[in-house]
Amino acid sequence: CSARRTAVVVRANDDGFELSPTSYDASGATGDVYQGPAKLSGGLRRHTILVYVADETGMINRVAGVFARRGYNIESLAVGLNIDKAIFTISVICSDGDVEKLIKQVNKLAKVRKVENVTNKECVERGLMLIKVKCEPEQRSQVLEINRIFRASVVDVAEHSLTMSVTGDPGKNRAFQSALMKFGIIQVARTGKLALKREPVYSEARSRRVKLMEAMRKAKDAVSGLNIKEKSAKYESILASRIVRAVAGMDHDDDGDLNVGDVYSTLENDDVGVWDVPVLSSSFSGLGSGSDKIDIDKMDQNAKYTPHTLSIVVDNRPGVLDSITGVFARRGYNIQSLGVGPEKTFDVSRISTVVPGTYEDIAMLLKQILKVPYVISAEDITMTPFTERELMLLKVVCSRSQRAEIIDMCNIFRAKVADVSEDTVTIEVSGRQRKISAVQALLEPYGILEVARSGRVALPRDSGIDSALLLAIRSENDLEQWE
Repeated sequence: CSARRTAVVVRANDDGFELSPTSYDASGATGDVYQGPAKLSGGLRRHTILVYVADETGMINRVAGVFARRGYNIESLAVGLNIDKAIFTISVICSDGDVEKLIKQVNKLAKVRKVENVTNKECVERGLMLIKVKCEPEQRSQVLEINRIFRASVVDVAEHSLTMSVTGDPGKNRAFQSALMKFGIIQVARTGKLALKREPVYSEARSRRVKLMEAMRKAKDAVSGLNIKEKSAKYESILASRIVRAVAGMDHDDDGDLNVGDVYSTLENDDVGVWDVPVLSSSFSGLGSGSDKIDIDKMDQNAKYTPHTLSIVVDNRPGVLDSITGVFARRGYNIQSLGVGPEKTFDVSRISTVVPGTYEDIAMLLKQILKVPYVISAEDITMTPFTERELMLLKVVCSRSQRAEIIDMCNIFRAKVADVSEDTVTIEVSGRQRKISAVQALLEPYGILEVARSGRVALPRDSGIDSALLLAIRSENDLEQWE
C-alpha cells in the first residue's frame, strides 16, 4: 500500500469551524494551500550578502571559491561594475553562525573593501527575468493578459513563442513564471537578486554624508575651472584644500566656531568609509559627464577585442560557479558582467556573462568551459539576434524641491521609484546597457549614494531579427528570402 498519512486541519466557515483531513505522501508533500512547501530546517536561512570589491581579474573566482570550498551553493549572484569598483549581491542558504564565518573569510581576500549581511535589514529587493514561452496565435490574448497583470513587457514575438521581461521582487517573478507554466516554458534567464537597504525617513548620519558629497561636488566644480591636469599632484592638492574649505563652511556652532571633526568621526563610527562617499560615475561607459566630447561614438564592431555575450547552462551544484569562473581567471579574462539564476527548473541554472576578447579566443574559451563537470551547454550568442536586459538600483540624493524633477526624469526612462526618505530616493531601472548608463549619468549631478547593477542577461530572439543583423546584411530583401 502507498505510504500516506492523514492530519486534521481546522478551517473557519460561516457556521463556525470544521475539521477536514489533509493527505501527505511519504516525503511530506501536500497539495493543501494551507500547508505550503517544506520550510528550511536545522537553523538554515536564506541570506543576502553584499560584497564591495575593486575591479580586478579573478575577483569573482576568489569570492565564489570561499563558498565552494565550504560546500555552500550560491543560489544567485549579480555582479555590476562601476568604474574600478564592483558590488556582488550573493544569495546563499546557511545558518547564522556559518554566514558569519563566510563573511570573515571573504573579508580576508585582497581587494575586498567591505562585506555586509543585509538579511535582517529592510531592503529594496529586485530581480529581472527574461522568459520565453510557447505561444500559438490563438493563445496570445491569454498570455498578454497575464503579462499586463504582472506589468511585464514583451521584448520579442515569433510565430510560435513570446519572450517577455519582468522586474520585481523574487516572489513576483516566481509567480509570473508559475502563471506561464501551462503554456510551456522554453528558456529562462535571470539576474541575481539585487538589494539596497531602505533608508529611515530621517537619519543624522546620512544627512552628514549628503552634505559631505555636496561639498566634494562643489570642490570639483571649482577646480575644474582651473587649467590644471587632472590627477596631477597640484590638482589633488588644490582639490583636497577646496573640499576642506567646503566642509568647514557647512557646519558652524552658535559662537561661529567651525565644527568639522564630527563629520569625519561620525562616518568612521558608522562603518562608512571612503568607499561609500565619492560620487559614483558612469564615465567608464562613455556616457559620463566632464568630457569635452559633443558626440558619443559607436562601438567599433570590427575592433580586435569586442564584448562577447556568453550563455552557459549548468547543473545547480555547489562549486560549479567557482569552476567556471576559474577558467576565466586562469586565462586572464576580466568578466564585465555576470548574472546567475535558476532556469525553468531549479536543478538547472543559467549563467549569462559578458567577456571581451577575439572570436578565436572566445571559441577556445568555450571549449574549455564545456570540459568543466556539470556544464550542460555553453554558447556565444553575440553574432545571433538576441535580446538583453540589465537591472540597476540607485540611491540618489534628493531634496523635497527636487523630487518632481527626478520623477519626471524617471518617467522618460520608464524607471520606477522604489523607496523615498527625507533626502534620498531609490530608483529602479531596467533595459539595455546604454540606457542604464545614460540614466546613471543624468542622475550624477544630484549625487549618487549607492548603486547596485546586475549583470546582463540575454536570450536568443526566435524572430531572428534585431538591429545589428539589419546593419550587417546588404538588403532587407535578402532577409525575406532567408526566412
